[in-house]
Amino acid sequence: MTAPRTTPRNSGPFFFLQHFASPSVKKDRLAIGETAKFSMRRNLESIYSHLENALVPSEPFSTSSLSESLQGPEFSFLLPSTIDDSLLSQYSSDVLFPSKLSNQLTDLTTELVETSKSMASGTTESPRILDMMELTALFGVPNISTFISAFFQTLHWHLPIVHFPTFDPGNVSNPLLLAIFLAGASYATPLDGISLSPLIFDVAEEYIFRKILNLTTTQSSKDPRYILPTVQLIQGALIMEMLQFGRDDMATRRRIRIMRHPCLVSTIRSLGIFQLKRGTAPKAHDDRTWNILVAEEVCIRIACWVFLADGFLTVCFKNHPALSIFEMDCHLPWPAELWEAEDAATFAKIAATQSNEHTIPPLKDVVTQLLEASETEPLIPWSQSLSPEDLLILIYALSSLAFQTRTGLLKFLPFDTIFRGAKNWKRIWDSVIDSLDQKQFLHLGYPKHAEELWWLLTATLDIANNPEQGFAYLNNTATDELGNLNDFIQWCHQSTT
Repeated sequence: MTAPRTTPRNSGPFFFLQHFASPSVKKDRLAIGETAKFSMRRNLESIYSHLENALVPSEPFSTSSLSESLQGPEFSFLLPSTIDDSLLSQYSSDVLFPSKLSNQLTDLTTELVETSKSMASGTTESPRILDMMELTALFGVPNISTFISAFFQTLHWHLPIVHFPTFDPGNVSNPLLLAIFLAGASYATPLDGISLSPLIFDVAEEYIFRKILNLTTTQSSKDPRYILPTVQLIQGALIMEMLQFGRDDMATRRRIRIMRHPCLVSTIRSLGIFQLKRGTAPKAHDDRTWNILVAEEVCIRIACWVFLADGFLTVCFKNHPALSIFEMDCHLPWPAELWEAEDAATFAKIAATQSNEHTIPPLKDVVTQLLEASETEPLIPWSQSLSPEDLLILIYALSSLAFQTRTGLLKFLPFDTIFRGAKNWKRIWDSVIDSLDQKQFLHLGYPKHAEELWWLLTATLDIANNPEQGFAYLNNTATDELGNLNDFIQWCHQSTT
């Protein structure tokens, strides 16, 4: 293998992959918390404003409404004459004067407890049931701001499928609210020092994927604006899938790999999201049109990031792909700066600076052109419009094709063709990354590690026709542990240093 070009962005060609596959890593294996240290700090005023509105009591305060709030058995010791202002210091305001959001959190905790009970029924083991009091404390109003903020400062950069500028905590479905809460709780310290039990994640996973299983895919309209509850359910499922993979638990990993992920892919396929294309190019728009574009973009990002998840399972665990690159007939996602634009006016200004001279074709066509273009010819005209996120998706696509060729699933696609595609990818990567400044590059989450996947891919292609090497990573057997990957990466690292 040729020695890698050194860059100040990491300490070698396998900086992240060595961390990910290392058996010594027991916490934050996906390095989400580490990356968050270098990520852009957000202006959270819009979130706080939405939260204030969502936490306004459902009914105006009055003595009669307070009396009605105190009808439960836990308040039976009170007589009507004892209800006065002194009670406000004994009970939290969200208990005495519930808001829409606090009511939603109460409903969610009840549903989770019921889910845990149903999971425990019929088992021979001692029942594992969530404690209502612990859940109520965790999903209480005091933690809302902390957890939602933590989600957008950490996991969001790695899984940018929720649109931060238009996210309204007061108008979000239970599954998505739950997933965001747990993601934030994983990277923030809950008030009162409440500990996060692994059981909470398992029950949340079951709760969300039961809804996925029961989801009807015969939508009356495919317009992203009219399938918002379905879209939010899928967003919640993707977030839970990533959270569960972040845990270093093989049984959980296997369940996600062979049950949850194929279910999610099948659902998205049935909804036609893998073929979604934008109705118009990003340009100056009013608020209404911008929101329509955002709804389309959310669905495109769902398609692209579930494809990334599929490629991740293939590259790291030799899982046979559940999704073919040749069915990915959707557009590639917007660049991060368009996706993060805080309003329609800012979006319009950024869109005006984007060149529309060379429109990027749908994802499957981009991959096809990478495979067919000669590496000695000039770069493909639209290549300079690709973002680091696009290039991460594309290197996973090439890696998935290489795996399928190696296992005999794509005999018509020779290794030489994939190698040509990999060389074209690297030329584009070098050109695109050189045009970014260092500070901007650090904000990108996983895309900044895409070059490591290129090194891994070229290593597998280099020795694909040399089976006597005997690497377990190169056989066809799926696995749920990282030992095979770790051994191969260590060999690759030694070969490049």
